[in-house]
Amino acid sequence: MKVHKIKTRSLPQEASADLILWGGKVITMDPQRPAARAVAVKDGRFLKVGSNEEVKALVGRKTRRIALRGRTVTPGFIDSHQHLSQYGTDLLQVDCGPKRCKTLADIQKAVLRETRRTPPGEWVRGVAYDDIKTQPGKVLTRWDLDEVAPDHPVFIQQISGHWGVANSKALEAGGIAEDAPDPKGGAYGRDPATGKLNGILYEQAEFAFVFEGTTGKPPIIPPFSLKDRLRGMRLAADRYLASGITSIHDALVSAKTLETYQEALKAGDLKLRVYMLISIEYLPQLRALNLKTGFGNEWLKIGGVKILADGGIAGRTAYLHEPYVGSEDRGILAVESEQVLHDLIRQGHSAGFQVCVHANGDRVIDMALAGFEKALAEHPRRNHRHRLEHCTVVNPGILKRIKKLGILVTPFGSYIYHHGEKMIPHYGAKRVEMMFAHRSFLDHGIAVSGASDNPCGPYEPLLAIQSCVTRKSSAGESLGTRQRITVDEALRLYTMASAYASFEENIKGSITPGKLADLVVLGEDPRRVDPDEIKNIPVEMTLVGGEIKHCL
Repeated sequence: MKVHKIKTRSLPQEASADLILWGGKVITMDPQRPAARAVAVKDGRFLKVGSNEEVKALVGRKTRRIALRGRTVTPGFIDSHQHLSQYGTDLLQVDCGPKRCKTLADIQKAVLRETRRTPPGEWVRGVAYDDIKTQPGKVLTRWDLDEVAPDHPVFIQQISGHWGVANSKALEAGGIAEDAPDPKGGAYGRDPATGKLNGILYEQAEFAFVFEGTTGKPPIIPPFSLKDRLRGMRLAADRYLASGITSIHDALVSAKTLETYQEALKAGDLKLRVYMLISIEYLPQLRALNLKTGFGNEWLKIGGVKILADGGIAGRTAYLHEPYVGSEDRGILAVESEQVLHDLIRQGHSAGFQVCVHANGDRVIDMALAGFEKALAEHPRRNHRHRLEHCTVVNPGILKRIKKLGILVTPFGSYIYHHGEKMIPHYGAKRVEMMFAHRSFLDHGIAVSGASDNPCGPYEPLLAIQSCVTRKSSAGESLGTRQRITVDEALRLYTMASAYASFEENIKGSITPGKLADLVVLGEDPRRVDPDEIKNIPVEMTLVGGEIKHCL
C-alpha cells in the first residue's frame, strides 16, 4: 500500500490534514457515525471522519494520502489483558512450544543445544511447554531435564504461566529439599509412586523462580539485563503491531518492567500504548508517592493494582467449586487465604486504585466478589471499574453479583480456539457452556473487554474474534456454542470495550474526531468473510498516533 503526497492546489498547512485515508470501508465503532469512507489525521489525532469528498477537502501541500481501494479500516485493536514485558523476554528463551517441540525428546534436544552455548552453572530457561499437546502424553519431569543438563540449572515454564518444571540443579538453587513443605498458595509436585520431588512447581512455588513482585523476594532465576529486556520488548511490539494491536494492558508489572517501559519511552522506542497493572506488592510504595490509577500520559500510564488469586485454565490449576473431571483436585488458591484476598482488595480500593483480581475458577470468583462487596460497602466509590481478570468459570449467581457491583471482566478471547483440546477432558461439557462467557456477560449488561493473556494464548485479535464468534477449536470442535457472539460485538470487545476498561474511552477505541489516530487497515471486512476465515484476514497497515508502524 503506497503513501502519496498531493501535488494539486490545496489548503494552507495549518488548516490541512497531515494524512488522509480514502476510498475504503471505515468501521468507526462510534454510534454517532458507525460507517464512513475516509479519515483525516492531524497532529496524531483524527481530524475528520466522513465521505471521500469531505476528507479530500482537507488536503494540503504536504498531506500524505493513502488510497484504501475498498479495504476495511477499524480502530486500532486494544488487548486489555496480556503480558508484553513477559512475552518480550520469552522470545529470548528456548521455545518449547508444540510447533517447535512436538515430543519430550524434542524438548530435551532443545535444552541440550542451549547447554552447549551456556557456561556450566548458568541458567537455561524454556517457555511455552504445553503438556497436553506434547507427545507421548506424560508430563516433563526433573529427571528428563537432568539427563541432558546435569551441570546447568534448568527451568521450563508451562504455557499457562502457572507452573513449570525445574531440574535438580534448579531445585538446589532454590533451596528446595525433598522434605520441603508446600509454600502457601503453591505446591511442589511429587512422583506418585515414590513421593520424591518431580520438579514441577505450582503457583507460588513457580512464581518464586520467575516473577518479580509476587512473593516479596527477588526471583531465584536472575533477571534479564535492561538491554535484553528492551530488545525483547521491541521484538514483541513488532509482532503485536503486525497483528493490528495499538494499545495493551500489561497485566503484571514489576519494578524492572516499569524500568523497561520508562527507558523505552525516554528513548522514543515505545511503539504502542501501555496501561500498566502493577503488582499489589508495590502498593505501599505507590501509596507513599500518592500515585493512583490514571497517572501518566497517552503512551504509558499507571492502571490498576493486580492480585493473583488462583491458577490457570490451560494449566488446570484454577480454583473451582467442583473438581476437575476424573479427579478430586479443585485447583489452587494462590493467596494465603480468602481473608488475605479480601484485605488486599480493601487496601487497593481504599488507596484509590482500580483493583484487578486474577480469578479463573468459580470458587475464587465468589471469594473475590465477596471482597469487592465488603470494600465497596466500607468505602463507596462511583466509577471504580474494578476488574475480574479472566473470570472464566461462571454461573447465574456470579453474573448477577458482577452486574450489581459494576465489575468489569476480561475473559480470554482465543482460548476456545487455541486450548480447545483441554476443555471437555478437564472441565466437562456442562462447565464449558459457562466458560469464556462472552454472550452471558453481554446479555447481563456486564462490561466485558477483549483479552489474549499472551503469551499464555495467541496475541492476534482477529484469531480471538473468530474464536468468540465461532466457538470452535483449532481442530474444528464446537465448544460452549451458547456463548457465541457476533462479529460486531467481538470487534467492540477489542476496541471501545477495552478502552473503557482503562478509563480511556474518551481518547481511543473508536474512529472519532479528536481521538488518538490509532487504526488498522484490513485486507477484508471481518463481517463479510466466512467466520472460520477471520483469522486469515491480512493486517495490511497499522497506525499509532497517525504514524505507520506496520505495513505489508
